[in-house]
Amino acid sequence: MSNHTPQLEHHTSNQKKSLGQASFTDLLLTFIVFIVVIRVSIPFIIDFIGHQSDQITPSFAITCLVLFQNLILLKLVHYFVLQKHDLTWKDAGLRPTSTRWCYTAILLALPLVLIVGLVNFTMMQLIDNDFVNPQLQAITPEGFSWPSFIFIMIATGIIAPIAEELTFRGVLLGWLDQRFGRVIAIIGSSLFFGSVHGVPMLIPALSVAGIAFALLAYRSRSLWPPIILHATFNMFMTSTLFYALSQGASFPQP
Repeated sequence: MSNHTPQLEHHTSNQKKSLGQASFTDLLLTFIVFIVVIRVSIPFIIDFIGHQSDQITPSFAITCLVLFQNLILLKLVHYFVLQKHDLTWKDAGLRPTSTRWCYTAILLALPLVLIVGLVNFTMMQLIDNDFVNPQLQAITPEGFSWPSFIFIMIATGIIAPIAEELTFRGVLLGWLDQRFGRVIAIIGSSLFFGSVHGVPMLIPALSVAGIAFALLAYRSRSLWPPIILHATFNMFMTSTLFYALSQGASFPQP
């Protein structure tokens, strides 16, 4: 099996461009700058939002923060990795795909929800039965309301999947594939994807999701199917959460 990812191949008349041209330093610098920018800017943004609390709802504020963070991430990835080496998002796999792959991605969402849920349940049994996902409180500060549901759906079902797939299954997966081969690329990018969400208990489940997204990217040779799968997965989870809230459910504080 070739170590070169079909989804990442892009030819010019005289040379072959690939993400393998980028150095480890390029990737490391991207994430370091991202962390610094977020750490420095977020407190000011939160303070500003706090002063506008009469006009801005928490869910709208969360959506704006998610949009800001992901735009910064994509801009840094583009600047330090793609633009620096004369690459485009197409070289990272953002190319057209067939309708069949789009439908396949949607149909895969429910099995993935079940698998991820099983992994989470197993982890809770093995490690901590009292675990409370802090992300639940983060995305439902107001409880159920239709405006809150719409704003959070935009954040988790559209913004985050696009940015995360471009970064993790596009650039990171492609770079690891060119340097170390497909197996290391899938495992490494998926573990990193699970880790950056900042909840250790969720790393196994999120890594499993990352593996599914990566395999779909390889099979379809495009980032659009994993973006659609990721978006459908997140939308299903968000809808389930808000449905529970609409029925009077409450979540314990971590």
